[in-house]
Amino acid sequence: MSSPEAHPPEEASFKPTLEALRKRNSELAEAVAARDTFIAVAAHELRNPMTPMIGQIDLLLSGVRAGKYAPDQIEQRLERIRQVMSHYIKRAAILLNVSRITSGRLALEHGACDLAALVRTVVETYAAAALHAGSPIEVDAPASLSGTWDRLAMEQIVDNLVSNAIKYGGRGPVRVCAEALGDTISLQVRDFGPGIAMKDRSRIFQRFERAVGAEESRSGFGIGLWVVRQLIEAMKGTITVDDARGGGSVFTVILPRHVEANRP
Repeated sequence: MSSPEAHPPEEASFKPTLEALRKRNSELAEAVAARDTFIAVAAHELRNPMTPMIGQIDLLLSGVRAGKYAPDQIEQRLERIRQVMSHYIKRAAILLNVSRITSGRLALEHGACDLAALVRTVVETYAAAALHAGSPIEVDAPASLSGTWDRLAMEQIVDNLVSNAIKYGGRGPVRVCAEALGDTISLQVRDFGPGIAMKDRSRIFQRFERAVGAEESRSGFGIGLWVVRQLIEAMKGTITVDDARGGGSVFTVILPRHVEANRP
């Protein structure tokens, strides 16, 4: 009769294979989750800039039809639209980096950047959409606020915060403030909407989460603020949200003035 040692139990003989299958199944599940996250991020980041782009075109069309614009003014408007479209193409390219967020392989390209100029550029692209939403945008920033950051990442941060303020601001004004604080900079975007409940303030920075009630119908995937937080943290900064005096919410970004390259 064979001894137990010569023929181990059948369950034991399959143990390594089952462990390998479980590991592989977990890896595949993570890959699917990463894919779904990327699709949602891509949809959000490619759709978001379309609103100000269409707003600029509508503004130009209405002005031309009303005979308000001289040829040089039309040229200036078209140049502005071309710039917005150029930024749109660049944003599509940076999605290759954004897709690496979940895998911890996000790489940013840091260089000289004027935050004050960038803020004014983003605000200008949203001027028509803000006017339509009844939310005029006010900017409080110095003539120049230079630093070393990834420009496209900074543009995404400002773009998302401003667009959210317009969307959820309850037809109130939006205020954007940028200032130097020694070796750091502060960027604040404030709205006059209903505000964000304390219990939701950490949740809204997670994937697929939005600070709206179940009864509210709002478009979006709930990943804009998640992307913002990931980009800010990649540049060694922080983002917080608080109640604003007089009502509404204020998002505050603090970043080092000069960020070193962070390659994976």
